[in-house]
Amino acid sequence: MEFSEIGFGCGDVGGLMVRGEPADQVRAVARAMELGINYFDTASRYGGGRSETNLGRVLKELSADVFVGTKYSLGEADPSDLKAGVIESVEASLKRLGREQVDLIQLHDRISSQT
Repeated sequence: MEFSEIGFGCGDVGGLMVRGEPADQVRAVARAMELGINYFDTASRYGGGRSETNLGRVLKELSADVFVGTKYSLGEADPSDLKAGVIESVEASLKRLGREQVDLIQLHDRISSQT
């Protein structure tokens, strides 16, 4: 399977996967898949994790075989142990998504001389 040329963003800007109605979320994701979109992008920060939770629920309901990317956030992680912060964030995302793995993980924080 190959990534679609465009993906479905599940962020705060449009708000559907954060604040939308469950039936609308299912319809939108199903329609995106009908149109050939098979990459869905979310993040732990979108709606305080609601985007991941909602996307996971919708994909399970649709029995969807798609690519999922998320972003980890270091938040209050101890700068001297970033590895533990990454692991904690990714494990929480996987739990919210209801998945054993994701296809792409990206850093969702700025990098400075402090990190």
